[in-house]
Amino acid sequence: MALIDRPLEEQFKAKEAAKRLGISVKHLMRHIRAGRIRYINVALPGASRKQYRFTDYILKQFSQKQQQREVPASCQSIKAPKVHSTAMTSSSTVVAFSALQKPGAKKKPKP
Repeated sequence: MALIDRPLEEQFKAKEAAKRLGISVKHLMRHIRAGRIRYINVALPGASRKQYRFTDYILKQFSQKQQQREVPASCQSIKAPKVHSTAMTSSSTVVAFSALQKPGAKKKPKP
């Protein structure tokens, strides 16, 4: 249903719309700038500032969109890490730190 089909609906200012959605006005403005919520601009043509108005239909649409969360099939954050089952091919050995010898004083050759 298009917005034009509902011209007689009550319109709310940003403060009232935010209150109905349970969010702050600042957060509502972020949603507007991001294009996640529709609005009606009631400012006069050529005005420097937009005057936002919202209807119940717009708020309901936004709420429904926010509740639908799509999780991509290849989401890395929900997969368990793979355990690598390959054999170790390194031939290195472990040496205790105390077993390392201190380098001796270098002797200078006599001239």
